[in-house]
This record gives sequence, C-alpha cells and structure tokens, in this order.
Amino acid sequence: MNANDRAINFVSRGLKEGDYGYVLRKYVYSDEWDEYLLKNMEGIVFEPSGGFDYTRCFSYYFMEDIELKNSFFSDKSTKEIMQRGYIEFISLKISAISPFFIIEKAQYQSPKEGQKLDIVYLKEFKNQTLEKKYTELIEVLGEQKQILVNREELKKFL
Repeated sequence: MNANDRAINFVSRGLKEGDYGYVLRKYVYSDEWDEYLLKNMEGIVFEPSGGFDYTRCFSYYFMEDIELKNSFFSDKSTKEIMQRGYIEFISLKISAISPFFIIEKAQYQSPKEGQKLDIVYLKEFKNQTLEKKYTELIEVLGEQKQILVNREELKKFL
C-alpha cells in the first residue's frame, strides 16, 4: 500500500468512527505550523483560514502581495481583486489528525457572473515568488514527515 492510500484509509476510517472537532479546538494550537511555513515571505501575503469545526485541518493561503487596501476575506477586497482581474495564491491544508497535506496552485478571477470570485486551479504561477514558495512548502513539509496527497484521489473516499 502506497503512502497516498495509507493517508486516505486513515482519514476514511477517522470520518466513519468519530468527530475530532472538540479535541482539535481544545488541545491543538492553531499556530503550530507557523515556524515552518513563514520563512521567506517577502512578496507574499499569508492568511490562515478557518478553524477545526468543519475541516479538521490547518488551512492557509499564501498570496501574491498586491497591496490590498482591505482585509482579504472582506467584500471590499473582493471588489479590489475584481478590478485587478485576478490574484494568484497557494492553498495549503495540513491534516490535524493524520500526517498528510494537500497543496494547490490557484487563482481567484473576476467572475463570469455574480459577485463571488471564481477559483481556477493552475499548473504554473505567473508570479515566480509564489512558484518558489510552493516548492519550498512541499520540501519543508516533507522534512516534517508529512505526506503530499493528491486532492482528486482523496475526494474519491470522502
């Protein structure tokens, strides 16, 4: 059984057997990964996202620094991004209950319709600083014995 299958089996078993939400909120520090992730951040904006209530993971966004005037998750920043046309970002999720992570290259784009930004997944960033940080995050998490899991493979089991 390969590492990807082991991680998926662990998560599948955990989801069937119980809820970790309370334990994670009570006993896990939300900044546990900061010292590993926040190196070499020049030109990158870091945004932790969410809690353990639903996701059971540490969620982070690393975005290109376009000097938004408003907080990233606000309606006003959405309008700023729409005016610019897009913002590239790294989406990183580190499981709080098993040794694996998912990392993706993505871009928020002006919507085709409506007021909510569209997410497009990328093969490569235009922003070379993000491209370098993406590679660095994979290396750092690998050094910490975390397993990179393919998101599409994981979806099959959830």
